[in-house]
Amino acid sequence: MLSASHDGTCKIWDVLTHRKCIRTYMGHSKAVRDVCFTNDGTKFLSAGYDRVVQLWDTETGKVIRSFTNRRTPFCVKFHPSDDKQNIFLAGCSNKKILQYDTNTKEIVQQYEEHLGSIDSLTFIDNGKRFVSTSDDKKIYVWEFGIPVVAKHISEPDMHAIPTATMHPNGKYFAG
Repeated sequence: MLSASHDGTCKIWDVLTHRKCIRTYMGHSKAVRDVCFTNDGTKFLSAGYDRVVQLWDTETGKVIRSFTNRRTPFCVKFHPSDDKQNIFLAGCSNKKILQYDTNTKEIVQQYEEHLGSIDSLTFIDNGKRFVSTSDDKKIYVWEFGIPVVAKHISEPDMHAIPTATMHPNGKYFAG
């Protein structure tokens, strides 16, 4: 299990057998808000309140690359397809979702419709779409790679949705 901490560290835990911390990763100057592994587990992302997303080598514990847009990244998510493990999304405090390419270190797409900080990002439909939740009390469904909202879910009595997750059958998600 990979955890993020308010002390600016990330930790890998052996939860199956020994139930102890295996490694501590230090590289953020402020609290870490979110973490995400690549599919094969050889790398992971960490998003910190120091306004930096770090790409880590899981085995060596070294930072491979750092990404920043000078805004706080609240959530990070690698694309789920094996052939797109160089692509990740970062949901930020400036109401934007940024799509990065780890090979070029560039922002390759921006998704801008939310009126509040981005709280969570969840890929659906095998990576063809993703769901974003925000402090603006809205859920948006996006076509991956197209910066136009495909579906907008909002009710007057809704509250902010801090996270969303897929049902194991892949047909539903819950926020």
